[in-house]
Amino acid sequence: MGVLTRPQEGRGVRRCGLQEEREGAEPQSSLLVTGSSRNHSLELKVRSLVRREIPCAFHVKLATPQPGARMEKRVFGRFFCHLSTYRLIWFLAAVTLCRAQVVTQDERELLNTPASLRCSLETSHEVLIVTWQKIKAVSPENMATFSKNHGVVVQTAYKDKINITELGLQSSTITFWNTTLDDEGCYKCLFNTFGSGKISGIACLTLFVQPTVVLNYKFFEDHLNITCSANARPAPVISWKVSGSGMDNSTEIFSHPNGTTSVTSVLQVKDPKSQVGKEVICQVLHLGTVTSFRQTVNKGFWFSVPLLLSIVSLIILLILISILLYWKRRRTQDREP
Repeated sequence: MGVLTRPQEGRGVRRCGLQEEREGAEPQSSLLVTGSSRNHSLELKVRSLVRREIPCAFHVKLATPQPGARMEKRVFGRFFCHLSTYRLIWFLAAVTLCRAQVVTQDERELLNTPASLRCSLETSHEVLIVTWQKIKAVSPENMATFSKNHGVVVQTAYKDKINITELGLQSSTITFWNTTLDDEGCYKCLFNTFGSGKISGIACLTLFVQPTVVLNYKFFEDHLNITCSANARPAPVISWKVSGSGMDNSTEIFSHPNGTTSVTSVLQVKDPKSQVGKEVICQVLHLGTVTSFRQTVNKGFWFSVPLLLSIVSLIILLILISILLYWKRRRTQDREP
């Protein structure tokens, strides 16, 4: 059985280690093993590789299996604190440095334009072949490979669509000649190395379409409709900057087969005259960028149905009066000899 004890404080004992070290003594870490036999005594001292002290210490006494003999084992905390902690740090650092890393970068490109994805292997391992795969739900699909012996080999399904444009075994670039919706997704680059197996990285391609915005307005009898429509990929977000009150906002979203999304926002103003001569601003948020579209409401486009009916009625009345006067005048002239 081992008994764990701590040293008494206040006797010049240093904060890491159980052996009493008087002031002025050389600080060292040691492992002391002694036996009961008078003919031999073994002392093993291991100096610490670092001088920084970490507060911890313990004292272990172990009984030897020999009858009447006792072995005392003193292990100083300084040794274990320093050795275990720094060994762990160096071990993790070595693992990190020795581990091969694949550097990739996700790309965002316009739909129906060329796009490229690149992988770079940061290791000194000998690479035999580089393979590009498209990640799918079931399993990755091979697209193209490159090796010194066979060059570039593109699978039949991807011919005339892609190619490996950077011919290297440490770095590789795949290029899409004309991106389509099917090209959006994530891709894996595999470096088949000699002695270390396959080392892979993943790069993702996102496709977008710039917003197309239409802003207009229309007067009705008792309200004004201001419409802002934006078509883009991914779906845009529309907001308004309009002065005044008494407004209702409604939004419609429609997805198109070409991958774009149309968002239409209609701002209904209950008092049309309040917006005449004022500027309305439609703000479109797309991929983190806000673009403002402005238009001034022109009163020339505003009309009221009752006023229009009144004007039309007045014109008709004037025409009828003119016809009546003309008819009376002609009749009077016909009666004269």
